[in-house]
Amino acid sequence: MHPGEDLEYDFRWMNRAIRFSVSISLCFLFCSWATPDSGMAVGTNKYTAEVAKFAAQPIPTPGGVLLVGSSTFRKWTNVVADLAPLPVTNRAFGGSQTSHQLMFFDQVVPPCRPGLIVWYCGSNDIKAKKDAASILDRTGEWISKVKQMDPATGILLVSVIRAPQKHRDDQIDVVDAVNRGYVEIARENKGVFYVDVNPALQNPSGESRGELYAEDGLHLNLEGYHQMVTLLKPAIGKVWEKKASQ
Repeated sequence: MHPGEDLEYDFRWMNRAIRFSVSISLCFLFCSWATPDSGMAVGTNKYTAEVAKFAAQPIPTPGGVLLVGSSTFRKWTNVVADLAPLPVTNRAFGGSQTSHQLMFFDQVVPPCRPGLIVWYCGSNDIKAKKDAASILDRTGEWISKVKQMDPATGILLVSVIRAPQKHRDDQIDVVDAVNRGYVEIARENKGVFYVDVNPALQNPSGESRGELYAEDGLHLNLEGYHQMVTLLKPAIGKVWEKKASQ
């Protein structure tokens, strides 16, 4: 083999080695993105189309009330009438966890330019066996993003509902831990508030009222929403009035 051929062979070998190395690196990178613990890539495709539809909806008047979170809000079809005359926009998407609220924050929150955001999320995290600490950490991250966007934006955290499904799955302790955490977050952060809607959905002994839920024992039925509104609407109104007076 001539010297020139040796050099050409070396370059061919180096090119193959570089391509192989790059392929391995890209594979590692994509696999890292897709790990369940990241809470980012997993389930992305499931929500991308739903979130994209928000862009086609009318842009709300700045300073209104924005509902974000999971299916308890998404399935609330009478929300505008139930919360009237408050200017309400619903941008919840079903099945979402706190990680998805972080992932799609820029598509969901800033375009609406809200004065007050009402948050219902965490139930699906619990269903996916996430612990309370991780749920509260991501909720805190989301709050930080809101405050970075506009420090004057109010936030109302709604308690995770102590639904019959949570009892069946032995997850009530996690639900209660998350709700206690929400209380602390509201206590420690200016402009963040908390409302517990569970008393409207339980009997005097603290047991879930099964007649207020759909067959899955998780989502509220029409009467369940009516009961939730008895506590949620006054809480939203109180925060709304407080912001208006500032």
